[in-house]
Amino acid sequence: MQTLTEGLSDGTLDAERPLPEQTIAERLVRAAIRAYRLHPFNDVDAAVVADVAGLPLDAVSRAFPTWDALLLVTYDRWTSMRGSTRRQSPMCTIEHVRQTLAEDVADPGRVRVLAGVINMAGAGTSFAELFRKRYQDYVVMLTVGLQRDLDTGIEAIVVPAERAATQLLAVYEGLQIQMLVRPHLDTLTEFDHAVRALREGWRRRHVPAWDLGSVPTSPILPV
Repeated sequence: MQTLTEGLSDGTLDAERPLPEQTIAERLVRAAIRAYRLHPFNDVDAAVVADVAGLPLDAVSRAFPTWDALLLVTYDRWTSMRGSTRRQSPMCTIEHVRQTLAEDVADPGRVRVLAGVINMAGAGTSFAELFRKRYQDYVVMLTVGLQRDLDTGIEAIVVPAERAATQLLAVYEGLQIQMLVRPHLDTLTEFDHAVRALREGWRRRHVPAWDLGSVPTSPILPV
């Protein structure tokens, strides 16, 4: 990969060999990841990313016309790095999610970026659609994984695999948020407790609907 100083004989940038825009964009994404590892989410802006990358400020707007574009690409790149350093492959979907959560605990900046990217989901932009698609793809991946675990006898699931995936994702993401606001929480231990409860629920053949008419009224609040 070409760098700013490649092909230089005098230590200055060769005007006839400008750095490719793709290389600049990749450099900025790597810098954004480093910046979010070092700083709180709201403290990272274009100036911080440019400074970490060692590039002029206008390089950010040239490579990424909007901040949301840089944020989404950074999130995608960071997410794709998950699992790259795992010493062993997970034996089942729940173990995969647990390993992912352990990586989040070790690299909380990624979770801070996710919390920021979620704000895009409600917007009416193309980036919102892209993020929602990424999210749905992850739900599908968990669904396929849990169905495979069921078919191979690793899990005993009587609820639909998609519902089980939704519940597993709720536990995982809930603990992601809690690890940010409750830094002393033993996140992985709480995940293990929650998963045991999930698995018990997945094995039940019938869970009756909540009859709202049978819920007792509060002696304090008005009906």
